[in-house]
Amino acid sequence: MSLHNDAHLVRMANQIAANLSGGRREDEAVAGICHHLETFWARPMKRRLIACLEEENTELVPLARRAARQLAVRLAERKLQATGQVSATTQDADSDPGFALG
Repeated sequence: MSLHNDAHLVRMANQIAANLSGGRREDEAVAGICHHLETFWARPMKRRLIACLEEENTELVPLARRAARQLAVRLAERKLQATGQVSATTQDADSDPGFALG
């Protein structure tokens, strides 16, 4: 996909983070943002947003970045469960600075 489309997704994720973060603790806001992305975004949009995490100059705000990482973990766990493999750990991806999506 084009950089313009990815920038648009990043902008949308940042707007969702701004709208869902007001008056919440940070972990609750991240969970709400992730839930929104998981529920309302199409699969290709989710994949592209997660791919943006690997780019150095992605302009995701910290809450949107954490939510995208959490989404990546959830999708990976679901994929493992669907294939009958052992489920992935539920550790917070933000606690691992070397978290890779590959």
